Amino acid sequence: MRKIKMSWTLMVTMLLLTGGVMAQSFAPQAGDKSVALRFGRAVSFGDVSYSEVNQTTNSWNYGVANSLNWPLANTYETSNSMTNMIGVEAKYFITSQIAARFNGAGAIVSSPAADAMMLTGEYGDPGTYVPGWEMTESRTTKQFYVDLGADYYFASNYSRVNPYGGVQINATYGQLEIADGYRGLDNDGEVIPTYDTRRGEAYGLGGSIVGGIDYYLSEGMFLGIEIKAFNYMYNAKRVFHESGMEAQDAATHNTAFLSQPVLKLGFRF
Repeated sequence: MRKIKMSWTLMVTMLLLTGGVMAQSFAPQAGDKSVALRFGRAVSFGDVSYSEVNQTTNSWNYGVANSLNWPLANTYETSNSMTNMIGVEAKYFITSQIAARFNGAGAIVSSPAADAMMLTGEYGDPGTYVPGWEMTESRTTKQFYVDLGADYYFASNYSRVNPYGGVQINATYGQLEIADGYRGLDNDGEVIPTYDTRRGEAYGLGGSIVGGIDYYLSEGMFLGIEIKAFNYMYNAKRVFHESGMEAQDAATHNTAFLSQPVLKLGFRF
Protein backbone atom coordinates (compact mmCIF):
# COMPACT_ATOMS: atom_id res chain seq x y z
CA MET A 1 0.00 0.00 0.00
CA ARG A 2 2.84 2.33 0.81
CA LYS A 3 4.43 1.72 -2.59
CA ILE A 4 1.10 2.37 -4.30
CA LYS A 5 0.65 5.62 -2.37
CA MET A 6 4.18 6.70 -3.28
CA SER A 7 3.53 5.85 -6.95
CA TRP A 8 0.32 7.90 -6.97
CA THR A 9 2.11 10.78 -5.24
CA LEU A 10 4.94 10.68 -7.79
CA MET A 11 2.47 10.55 -10.70
CA VAL A 12 0.45 13.52 -9.41
CA THR A 13 3.66 15.49 -8.84
CA MET A 14 4.83 14.79 -12.39
CA LEU A 15 1.47 15.81 -13.82
CA LEU A 16 1.53 19.06 -11.84
CA LEU A 17 5.06 19.80 -12.97
CA THR A 18 4.16 18.99 -16.57
CA GLY A 19 1.07 21.16 -16.35
CA GLY A 20 3.12 23.99 -14.91
CA VAL A 21 5.64 23.72 -17.75
CA MET A 22 2.85 23.62 -20.34
CA ALA A 23 1.16 26.62 -18.75
CA GLN A 24 4.38 28.60 -19.24
CA SER A 25 4.76 27.62 -22.92
CA PHE A 26 4.16 31.04 -24.48
CA ALA A 27 6.61 30.75 -27.36
CA PRO A 28 5.02 30.01 -30.76
CA GLN A 29 5.43 26.57 -32.31
CA ALA A 30 5.55 25.34 -35.91
CA GLY A 31 2.06 25.24 -37.36
CA ASP A 32 0.67 27.96 -35.07
CA LYS A 33 -1.44 30.74 -36.58
CA SER A 34 -2.14 34.22 -35.26
CA VAL A 35 -4.48 37.07 -36.14
CA ALA A 36 -4.06 40.61 -34.80
CA LEU A 37 -5.77 43.98 -35.08
CA ARG A 38 -3.36 46.81 -35.80
CA PHE A 39 -3.87 50.25 -34.21
CA GLY A 40 -2.17 53.53 -35.07
CA ARG A 41 -2.28 56.57 -37.28
CA ALA A 42 -3.45 55.62 -40.75
CA VAL A 43 -0.93 56.01 -43.54
CA SER A 44 -2.15 58.29 -46.33
CA PHE A 45 -2.05 55.73 -49.10
CA GLY A 46 -4.93 57.15 -51.19
CA ASP A 47 -3.06 60.36 -51.98
CA VAL A 48 -5.31 61.58 -54.83
CA SER A 49 -7.17 64.79 -53.99
CA TYR A 50 -10.45 66.05 -55.41
CA SER A 51 -8.92 69.31 -56.62
CA GLU A 52 -6.23 67.48 -58.61
CA VAL A 53 -8.69 65.23 -60.43
CA ASN A 54 -11.37 67.87 -60.99
CA GLN A 55 -9.27 70.97 -61.62
CA THR A 56 -9.76 71.17 -65.43
CA THR A 57 -13.55 71.39 -65.01
CA ASN A 58 -13.35 74.47 -62.79
CA SER A 59 -13.98 77.60 -64.86
CA TRP A 60 -11.54 79.69 -62.80
CA ASN A 61 -8.75 77.29 -63.70
CA TYR A 62 -8.97 77.52 -67.49
CA GLY A 63 -5.77 78.94 -68.90
CA VAL A 64 -3.81 77.96 -65.80
CA ALA A 65 -1.39 75.02 -65.88
CA ASN A 66 -2.50 72.02 -63.81
CA SER A 67 -0.22 70.72 -61.08
CA LEU A 68 -0.05 67.57 -58.96
CA ASN A 69 1.13 67.32 -55.38
CA TRP A 70 3.96 64.96 -54.58
CA PRO A 71 2.75 61.45 -53.70
CA LEU A 72 4.07 60.79 -50.19
CA ALA A 73 3.05 57.42 -48.75
CA ASN A 74 5.20 57.86 -45.63
CA THR A 75 3.10 60.72 -44.25
CA TYR A 76 0.39 60.32 -41.63
CA GLU A 77 -3.21 61.42 -41.27
CA THR A 78 -2.76 63.36 -38.04
CA SER A 79 -6.49 63.45 -37.33
CA ASN A 80 -6.46 59.73 -36.52
CA SER A 81 -5.66 58.71 -32.96
CA MET A 82 -3.74 55.70 -31.68
CA THR A 83 -7.06 53.92 -31.08
CA ASN A 84 -7.80 53.93 -34.82
CA MET A 85 -7.81 50.40 -36.29
CA ILE A 86 -5.75 50.52 -39.48
CA GLY A 87 -5.78 46.90 -40.60
CA VAL A 88 -5.44 43.22 -39.85
CA GLU A 89 -2.31 41.08 -39.52
CA ALA A 90 -2.20 37.32 -40.09
CA LYS A 91 0.82 35.05 -39.46
CA TYR A 92 1.58 31.39 -40.04
CA PHE A 93 4.57 29.90 -38.19
CA ILE A 94 6.56 27.76 -40.61
CA THR A 95 8.90 26.86 -37.74
CA SER A 96 8.98 27.93 -34.11
CA GLN A 97 11.12 30.92 -35.13
CA ILE A 98 10.02 31.81 -38.69
CA ALA A 99 6.55 33.13 -39.54
CA ALA A 100 5.06 34.20 -42.88
CA ARG A 101 2.93 37.33 -42.52
CA PHE A 102 0.19 39.29 -44.29
CA ASN A 103 -1.07 42.78 -43.44
CA GLY A 104 -3.84 44.50 -45.30
CA ALA A 105 -6.83 46.84 -45.36
CA GLY A 106 -9.13 48.38 -47.92
CA ALA A 107 -12.12 50.61 -48.47
CA ILE A 108 -14.52 51.43 -51.32
CA VAL A 109 -16.78 54.48 -51.00
CA SER A 110 -19.28 55.37 -53.72
CA SER A 111 -21.67 58.33 -53.93
CA PRO A 112 -24.03 58.47 -56.95
CA ALA A 113 -24.66 61.64 -58.95
CA ALA A 114 -27.81 63.73 -58.48
CA ASP A 115 -29.33 65.46 -61.52
CA ALA A 116 -29.97 69.19 -61.56
CA MET A 117 -33.50 70.44 -60.83
CA MET A 118 -34.51 73.57 -62.71
CA LEU A 119 -36.35 76.29 -60.81
CA THR A 120 -39.86 77.19 -62.00
CA GLY A 121 -42.22 80.10 -61.56
CA GLU A 122 -41.60 83.78 -60.97
CA TYR A 123 -39.73 85.31 -58.06
CA GLY A 124 -42.60 87.67 -57.34
CA ASP A 125 -45.20 84.93 -57.11
CA PRO A 126 -44.59 82.68 -54.05
CA GLY A 127 -47.46 80.42 -55.02
CA THR A 128 -45.81 79.23 -58.26
CA TYR A 129 -42.10 79.63 -57.52
CA VAL A 130 -40.26 76.31 -56.95
CA PRO A 131 -36.50 76.59 -56.22
CA GLY A 132 -34.06 74.29 -57.97
CA TRP A 133 -30.62 72.93 -57.28
CA GLU A 134 -27.44 72.22 -59.17
CA MET A 135 -26.17 68.85 -60.30
CA THR A 136 -24.13 66.82 -57.79
CA GLU A 137 -21.15 64.86 -59.10
CA SER A 138 -20.72 61.18 -58.40
CA ARG A 139 -17.55 60.13 -56.63
CA THR A 140 -16.04 56.71 -56.15
CA THR A 141 -12.99 56.23 -53.94
CA LYS A 142 -10.95 53.03 -53.63
CA GLN A 143 -8.06 52.49 -51.23
CA PHE A 144 -6.07 49.32 -50.52
CA TYR A 145 -2.76 48.32 -49.00
CA VAL A 146 -1.04 44.93 -48.69
CA ASP A 147 2.17 43.91 -46.89
CA LEU A 148 3.72 40.47 -47.44
CA GLY A 149 6.78 39.24 -45.59
CA ALA A 150 8.43 36.97 -43.07
CA ASP A 151 9.50 37.42 -39.44
CA TYR A 152 12.25 35.77 -37.41
CA TYR A 153 11.62 35.35 -33.68
CA PHE A 154 14.63 35.68 -31.39
CA ALA A 155 15.26 33.80 -28.15
CA SER A 156 14.26 35.68 -25.01
CA ASN A 157 15.08 35.37 -21.32
CA TYR A 158 11.39 35.89 -20.53
CA SER A 159 8.81 33.33 -21.58
CA ARG A 160 6.09 35.89 -22.28
CA VAL A 161 8.29 38.24 -24.33
CA ASN A 162 8.85 37.36 -28.01
CA PRO A 163 10.99 39.85 -29.95
CA TYR A 164 11.23 39.56 -33.74
CA GLY A 165 12.59 41.20 -36.86
CA GLY A 166 11.35 40.83 -40.41
CA VAL A 167 11.29 41.96 -44.01
CA GLN A 168 8.25 43.02 -46.04
CA ILE A 169 7.14 43.85 -49.55
CA ASN A 170 4.72 46.79 -49.34
CA ALA A 171 2.12 47.81 -51.93
CA THR A 172 -0.59 50.50 -51.90
CA TYR A 173 -3.26 51.62 -54.36
CA GLY A 174 -5.77 54.46 -54.33
CA GLN A 175 -8.25 55.77 -56.91
CA LEU A 176 -10.73 58.63 -57.19
CA GLU A 177 -13.27 58.79 -60.04
CA ILE A 178 -15.65 61.71 -60.65
CA ALA A 179 -18.59 61.75 -63.10
CA ASP A 180 -21.36 64.25 -63.84
CA GLY A 181 -25.11 63.89 -63.80
CA TYR A 182 -27.62 65.92 -65.78
CA ARG A 183 -26.59 69.59 -65.59
CA GLY A 184 -29.90 71.11 -66.70
CA LEU A 185 -30.69 73.73 -69.37
CA ASP A 186 -28.97 76.97 -70.20
CA ASN A 187 -30.69 80.35 -70.78
CA ASP A 188 -31.46 79.34 -74.38
CA GLY A 189 -33.15 76.11 -73.32
CA GLU A 190 -30.26 73.94 -74.52
CA VAL A 191 -28.98 71.01 -72.48
CA ILE A 192 -25.77 71.95 -70.67
CA PRO A 193 -23.08 69.47 -71.75
CA THR A 194 -21.48 67.30 -69.07
CA TYR A 195 -17.77 66.87 -68.62
CA ASP A 196 -15.98 63.61 -69.25
CA THR A 197 -15.40 61.23 -66.38
CA ARG A 198 -12.27 62.27 -64.50
CA ARG A 199 -10.08 59.74 -62.76
CA GLY A 200 -6.93 59.83 -60.69
CA GLU A 201 -4.95 56.95 -59.20
CA ALA A 202 -1.90 56.53 -57.03
CA TYR A 203 0.14 53.46 -56.21
CA GLY A 204 3.22 52.63 -54.23
CA LEU A 205 5.64 49.69 -54.22
CA GLY A 206 8.57 49.12 -51.92
CA GLY A 207 10.02 47.20 -49.02
CA SER A 208 10.75 47.58 -45.34
CA ILE A 209 12.64 46.10 -42.41
CA VAL A 210 10.45 45.80 -39.33
CA GLY A 211 11.06 45.08 -35.68
CA GLY A 212 8.63 44.30 -32.90
CA ILE A 213 7.82 42.59 -29.60
CA ASP A 214 4.84 40.39 -28.74
CA TYR A 215 3.95 40.11 -25.04
CA TYR A 216 1.68 37.17 -24.21
CA LEU A 217 -1.02 37.90 -21.67
CA SER A 218 -1.96 34.21 -21.88
CA GLU A 219 -1.05 31.29 -24.15
CA GLY A 220 -3.44 32.47 -26.83
CA MET A 221 -3.60 36.26 -26.43
CA PHE A 222 -0.88 38.88 -26.84
CA LEU A 223 -0.19 42.59 -27.08
CA GLY A 224 2.45 43.83 -29.47
CA ILE A 225 4.33 46.88 -30.67
CA GLU A 226 5.98 47.20 -34.06
CA ILE A 227 7.90 49.80 -36.05
CA LYS A 228 9.41 49.99 -39.51
CA ALA A 229 13.12 50.43 -38.87
CA PHE A 230 13.71 51.14 -42.56
CA ASN A 231 11.12 51.79 -45.23
CA TYR A 232 11.48 52.58 -48.94
CA MET A 233 8.54 53.26 -51.25
CA TYR A 234 8.32 54.30 -54.88
CA ASN A 235 5.09 56.28 -55.24
CA ALA A 236 3.47 57.30 -58.49
CA LYS A 237 0.34 59.27 -59.30
CA ARG A 238 -1.63 59.55 -62.57
CA VAL A 239 -4.59 61.80 -63.33
CA PHE A 240 -6.77 61.47 -66.44
CA HIS A 241 -8.42 64.90 -66.67
CA GLU A 242 -10.36 64.31 -69.91
CA SER A 243 -10.72 61.58 -72.51
CA GLY A 244 -8.22 61.96 -75.35
CA MET A 245 -5.70 63.75 -73.12
CA GLU A 246 -2.48 62.19 -71.93
CA ALA A 247 -2.35 61.36 -68.25
CA GLN A 248 -0.58 63.79 -65.95
CA ASP A 249 2.08 62.00 -63.88
CA ALA A 250 4.06 62.61 -60.72
CA ALA A 251 6.40 60.28 -58.82
CA THR A 252 8.64 60.28 -55.76
CA HIS A 253 11.16 58.03 -54.00
CA ASN A 254 10.44 57.95 -50.25
CA THR A 255 12.83 56.65 -47.60
CA ALA A 256 11.96 56.69 -43.90
CA PHE A 257 13.60 55.43 -40.70
CA LEU A 258 11.92 54.34 -37.46
CA SER A 259 8.52 55.18 -38.90
CA GLN A 260 4.89 54.01 -38.77
CA PRO A 261 4.69 52.63 -35.20
CA VAL A 262 1.67 50.47 -34.42
CA LEU A 263 0.07 48.67 -31.49
CA LYS A 264 -1.35 45.16 -31.91
CA LEU A 265 -3.94 43.06 -30.12
CA GLY A 266 -3.67 39.46 -31.28
CA PHE A 267 -4.76 35.89 -30.76
CA ARG A 268 -2.77 32.73 -31.48
CA PHE A 269 -4.37 29.37 -32.18
